[in-house]
Amino acid sequence: MRGDPTVGWHSTVRIPIIGIVLVCVSLLAGWGCATKTPVIRPQCPSLNAGDYYFPMRALDPSRPKIDDFLRGWYSRYLRAMLEPSLSCGARPDGFAYRFLWLRSFHHPIAMRIEKSGSSVTLSAVELDGTGGNAPGGIVKSVQRELSSAEQDEFLAKLARVDFWRLRKNEERFGLDGAQWVLEGAENGQYRVVERWSPPPGAYRDVCLLLLQFTGITIGPLDFY
Repeated sequence: MRGDPTVGWHSTVRIPIIGIVLVCVSLLAGWGCATKTPVIRPQCPSLNAGDYYFPMRALDPSRPKIDDFLRGWYSRYLRAMLEPSLSCGARPDGFAYRFLWLRSFHHPIAMRIEKSGSSVTLSAVELDGTGGNAPGGIVKSVQRELSSAEQDEFLAKLARVDFWRLRKNEERFGLDGAQWVLEGAENGQYRVVERWSPPPGAYRDVCLLLLQFTGITIGPLDFY
C-alpha cells in the first residue's frame, strides 16, 4: 500500500443524491448524540432483515428515517461481501472490529480483524463496484493471521481514538468523499462509528492500519 496523502479529496466523487438531502437534514437537526452502547444480540435476525448488520437506530438514534437509509446502504455492501454480522450471534471471547470503506467512485473494501483464543485473524474483501452506486462482485479477498506486534499496534491505535466513547457521527459532510464506517464487538458490547472522509488523526490512522494489514494497493489520489 502506498503512503496516505493527506491532501486530498477526490475532485470527481459524488455521493448519492439522497445523501445530499440527508446532509441538509442532519445539519439542521444535529448529528450523533451520545447513546448507551448496545449489547451484542444473542440471536441474529435473517440475513435479509434490515437490522441484521446494524441494530435499529445504531447509526442515528434520533432520526429513524436517516438511520434506515444508512443501515440499508451499508448493509447492501456487507451482504455483497458475504460478511458476517458483528452485532449479533455468539461471541464467547475475544473481539471483532471491521472497517467498511465506501468511496463513491472507487472499489468498496471491508477489513475485519477477529480474535478468538490466542489467534488473531485479518479478513478483507474488495468489490468491483463503487461505494456510491452499486456494490458489484468480489474481486479480491485476503485472509491471514496477524502477528503479536500487529495486534498490539492495532490495539494501541484503537485506544488512542477511544473508540468505545467516540461520538457516533460528526457534522462534517460534502459533495465529494467517502464513508468510513468502523464497527466493534467486544466484552458483550457492540458499537458502530462513522465519519465522512476524516482528516488526518487518530480515527483515520486506525482505519488505515487495517487497510495496511491487507496489503491491498491504493493509488495516492484514491485516499479520501
